[in-house]
Amino acid sequence: MRGAEVVRQPRLPLEARDHDPVLGQLAAQELERDPPLIGVSRREDLPNRTLPEQLFEPVRADDFTHGRIMIRYRLLGPVEAPEQLPGGKPRALFARLLLEPGRVVPVDTLVDDLWREPPASAHKVVQVYVSQLRKALGAEAIETRAPGYLARATADESDLGRFEQLAEQARETGEPARKKTLLREALDLWRGPALAEFRDEPFAEAAARRLAELRLYAVEERIDAELELGEHARLIAELEALVEEEPLRERPRGQLMVALYRCGRQAEALARYRDGRALLVEELGIEPGPALQELERAILRQEEALAEPQARPRARGSVVCAVPALAGLVAPLATEGRELVLVDLVADAAELRERASALGGLEGRTAAFVSEAPGADLARLASEQDAELVVSGPLAAEELERLLTAAPCDVALAPRPELSFEPAAPVTVPFGGAREEWAALELAAWIARAHGLRLTLLGTEAIEGRRDASRLLASASLALQRFAGTSAEPVLVAPGAAGILEQPASLVVASLPTLELDRTRAELAARTTVPLLLVRGGLRPSGLAPEQTMTRFSWSLAEA
Repeated sequence: MRGAEVVRQPRLPLEARDHDPVLGQLAAQELERDPPLIGVSRREDLPNRTLPEQLFEPVRADDFTHGRIMIRYRLLGPVEAPEQLPGGKPRALFARLLLEPGRVVPVDTLVDDLWREPPASAHKVVQVYVSQLRKALGAEAIETRAPGYLARATADESDLGRFEQLAEQARETGEPARKKTLLREALDLWRGPALAEFRDEPFAEAAARRLAELRLYAVEERIDAELELGEHARLIAELEALVEEEPLRERPRGQLMVALYRCGRQAEALARYRDGRALLVEELGIEPGPALQELERAILRQEEALAEPQARPRARGSVVCAVPALAGLVAPLATEGRELVLVDLVADAAELRERASALGGLEGRTAAFVSEAPGADLARLASEQDAELVVSGPLAAEELERLLTAAPCDVALAPRPELSFEPAAPVTVPFGGAREEWAALELAAWIARAHGLRLTLLGTEAIEGRRDASRLLASASLALQRFAGTSAEPVLVAPGAAGILEQPASLVVASLPTLELDRTRAELAARTTVPLLLVRGGLRPSGLAPEQTMTRFSWSLAEA
């Protein structure tokens, strides 16, 4: 799976649009020659710097890489590793170990799996193969542990492990759309038949059959989810090919019958049943199973249960907050069937028990765990908990980018989590109309409505011959009223952080267009006395979206 890519664009502005300089006074900068800067965590304490400067240190994007999911080893197709693997039986040995990563495979088992007639020196030969693999992959890749060896690879480091993770998540979800997404991601990991290059090795035949069965089951589960979503017409061609490929398998034949019936092709659906029955009787001397027979009877009776499913409302997700101090801020967002999930990511294992105990008196579901990669862990939680919003404390830039890249929902970063929220003043949003600012506006409106607070939109007053932002703020307020039932009060302020900080507020919500904080956001974070949330929009709808929609609002305004 590919990591995030930094795309160079000529004349890319680092601030809000220059005609609406609400969030600062930086002009657009040309980046035709130099790559953009990205913030990474500093290694030393800088007591004389502001908090944002301590959090982020600019480096060139060319020097900064990471993977969203660091898949290192690939089994679902030709075996691949980032290093050059030796061929022949050493390569087969490594594939065998990867079938059970983290588990000790006895040497006796490896000998039986690699040779049909083992040589007398087979145990020593296995040691030689392991030595060759360690030279290629590193000494830590394979661990010696009595009575054999194990491949040191986490679930995220092999495509098989990742496939099994996604398939398990799909089994646990009750939402067809989410199941479809998870299974499509899992199936995209396959690059061809697994272990085909080892067909002559004793272990490969049974292992390849098992993996092929896992893949086929995932395909059937994905098709069931898509049938439940009413996608029967699109599925017919794929199901025809699948039935041709697996003619004795009854489940895809039944799925094809359902898809044809829902498309008004009842006669063809019954013909597929007759074809399958004739094949089973001829090849195996048996009748179709009870499920397929009952499906045929249901089609003949034209039972209502077979009709096209009605559109189902989108299930509400959760709000994941990794800043326990802001529990009072986010708790009122958990309404309309939405859950609050409070987590505490602990750096020192010695603090785990105390930190977990401190969560006990808070609302919602709670969990604390030791995390060495908080950004990746929060992204995983966002996916597992079907989050509509993730609230995080300060993160090192590489972890923040992992979170922003992998999280499917809006992410709100609280650079000053120690500041307490007192719902007595308005929620304020510096707003300049740029696309990335709408996510901040939506979150601010959601919070204001949940706490019964006024929402204030801050725009720039007239400067240097340019008109003020009042027309832009009016358009934004009208859009909010139409789509979210929330109004906002416009206020004109001087450009920069000082004008924003002069306004009464219980919370400031601003956009987070880049990892590196610009001058205005850095000053806001350093000087604010109320909580500040910096928001990056995700793919899924925000908490303001109607329950029936799976589409995020697409906001647009004319030039101010």
